[in-house]
Amino acid sequence: MDELRPVYTGASARLRQKSAAITRVYDHVATSTVRLIDPAITTLRANRLVHTPLLAKQFDAEAVQEIRAQPDVQQWSANTQRQLERLIGHPDFLPVWFLQRGAELRRTVAKIKARSAAGAEMEGTGFLVGPGLLLTNAHVLDWSDMGREPLQAIAPHSSALFDFEEQFDGSLRQTATFALDPTTLLLSSPWDVLDYVLVAVKAVSTDGKARIEDYGYNRLTAELGKIAAGEAVFIIQHPLGQAKQVVLNENRLIERDEASPYLVYEADTNSGSSGSPVFNRQWEAVALHHSSEIARNEAGQILNLEDQPWDPAQGAGRIQFRGLNEGIRISRILQHLAQTLVDVQSGAPIAGPQTLSESGASRLRQLLATRLAPVPGDLVGRVPVSEQGPSHQSPKPAYGTPD
Repeated sequence: MDELRPVYTGASARLRQKSAAITRVYDHVATSTVRLIDPAITTLRANRLVHTPLLAKQFDAEAVQEIRAQPDVQQWSANTQRQLERLIGHPDFLPVWFLQRGAELRRTVAKIKARSAAGAEMEGTGFLVGPGLLLTNAHVLDWSDMGREPLQAIAPHSSALFDFEEQFDGSLRQTATFALDPTTLLLSSPWDVLDYVLVAVKAVSTDGKARIEDYGYNRLTAELGKIAAGEAVFIIQHPLGQAKQVVLNENRLIERDEASPYLVYEADTNSGSSGSPVFNRQWEAVALHHSSEIARNEAGQILNLEDQPWDPAQGAGRIQFRGLNEGIRISRILQHLAQTLVDVQSGAPIAGPQTLSESGASRLRQLLATRLAPVPGDLVGRVPVSEQGPSHQSPKPAYGTPD
């Protein structure tokens, strides 16, 4: 697809206005005052951290008590503020469970192979967020913004490729392809609103060797306090349709505006990364990656991957993107899904091309069950610890917990 899509130009125009926000964050980073970028959000963040047993251990008892009792971070003692700064800034040390948890969750992320009935193809990323439910961007599976095939013409012919990963010896893991199942569940919001598609996935892979339930899923929550400006974000993705990659560096949250559905963050992404999960340091999904800033030269020309002016004939996959990104807030997506379920239960019809069967509604209720969970530790997804790939006999799932 050679068109420069409006989803990219719109996001890029917004992101070009964020230089002041970037400067503000890095001024606080330089003075070790990340906690003061947005005190109200920092207070929510701290309370969430001290209610998570594993993370509460990183505060002393006096700090935990003060965080729970005093709603203003600026009124906390120097000792409490120092302990919080050490946790939400860029710490030099991370617990080893960070690696283990990330390794578990990576298997929930898939390469999306979007395909029309005529055979046109596009690639993106998606991730499992409920029992057999996959979340990705609307613009990955809906091409109507370019005057091309709409969602209902793309989803039935599309699939999710799991375990597309390079191993340490350079070989690729055995993969598993699952067809999408839009007749069971297909819910969406357009690219210029929340830009998401939630779609069911077939229970068994196309070769019959793997089960979708063995991949687990990420549990989501609409609660605030999952991340604050200045904290690190981590993205598992399939940039340019390549084997799975993870972003660990140059990856701070730059802005969270409560009036906006977007989070703004630094990270290395590319075409094909659309629909990736954006995680906090505890591996909770905080956003659905949506788009990046398009690179331009001083004359305003779009640049290609070789730092030369881009020509549409080169294809959209050759556009160069900067390191500033937008992601749709998970809380906004969940609120929209919850309202959709309420509407359906009250007898209101779903506007096409969306579908919610009885089985799909049951899965959606499971997805939404943790959206108001009081304890962050309860938000752990059922993620297999097993490192075995798909085989003739699916591996027995074992599930981890950060607590």
